[in-house]
Amino acid sequence: MNQVAATDLPRVDPVHFRHVVGHLASGVTVLTTSHGGRRYGMTASSVTSLSADPPMMLACINSAVPTCDAVSRSGRYVVNILSEGQGDLAHQFATAARDKYRDVGVHLGLGGMPLLTEALAHVECEVEEKIVGGSHSIFLGRVVSASASAGQPLTYFRGGFGRFEFARDDDVYRRARRQVLARVYAADDVLVVGELALALGVDESAAFYALTRMAAEGLVRRDPERGYVITPFDVRASDQTFDARLLIELGVIDAVVGSVPAASLEDLRARFEAMAAQLVGDRFVDFDAYLDANYLFHEGLVGLAQNPLLTATFGGLSIKSVMTRSFGSTPVTSQRFVDVQRQLTECIERGDKPGAREAARGYCELAKQRVRDILSHTGGRI
Repeated sequence: MNQVAATDLPRVDPVHFRHVVGHLASGVTVLTTSHGGRRYGMTASSVTSLSADPPMMLACINSAVPTCDAVSRSGRYVVNILSEGQGDLAHQFATAARDKYRDVGVHLGLGGMPLLTEALAHVECEVEEKIVGGSHSIFLGRVVSASASAGQPLTYFRGGFGRFEFARDDDVYRRARRQVLARVYAADDVLVVGELALALGVDESAAFYALTRMAAEGLVRRDPERGYVITPFDVRASDQTFDARLLIELGVIDAVVGSVPAASLEDLRARFEAMAAQLVGDRFVDFDAYLDANYLFHEGLVGLAQNPLLTATFGGLSIKSVMTRSFGSTPVTSQRFVDVQRQLTECIERGDKPGAREAARGYCELAKQRVRDILSHTGGRI
């Protein structure tokens, strides 16, 4: 089989990636791979988008099934998102058989991986990390290609073609996440998989899935000796992160405001409107959606400089983790956050460099004060 070097693979646009994985409701997927001249596949629902930038997918597979070993050996897998009329295909790949691919249209993707031609969407991944949790293996895959067609996803199947655990596991993750944000655990506490599973009333694989998701967000970190540890968060860490973002944005404002192309201004405005829609009055409509939209807005602002290195530096600030720890601690916030970012957008549109600088500084101070307000109720550290 033709192998494609990782350095030759294209970078998938985060916005495009978010659109593609939006086809994965609570739906049904078929994971496919190939190794040693043989194709493997299985129906799965413990699959989810892990990160939009960089684009990554998480797949949780029972370690006992042949597909798990094949993914481990090939280092690649494809998430085939099924359409609403493909219940029979889901049943076929969930049933033990010598040839699961019988009468199934297949075409090859990057690295020779098998893609189910009639699937609603395809997400091709390179395995970056494998984590063993209980009876399952969790594969963290870097997305190298993503595509989708028109249609509706298969969201359930009236039959016994497998135990689908994604919805349950996602609920466990959200419950565990709420506990961390609510300071049920102190900074530097160790989260033991078995103890977390017992506290939540779930099995260890679900608890491990939750810890993996929270590690990707920066809420916990993996310590080689201690295991999963609650990441400390204080005013100093917050101030440094928001100040770093401000310095980047002030540099962009000085360099480009007054000469930004109309198309770029339209894109920035669209990003702002998408963000503003998620904060009504003093409450988040959907905090996770607001967090994503806020990140994309500020990424778009930095992107006005058309400097990939600067955008990459912005991406390395872990700004989402800081905002999750502060903004996400309560659904209540302030409309002033949207108001000052509206001011920032309008100043950039008018070419008003001093006004844009003032708005950027104002937003930074609001964000830092938000953290102080939260920390004042938590003893100065969360």
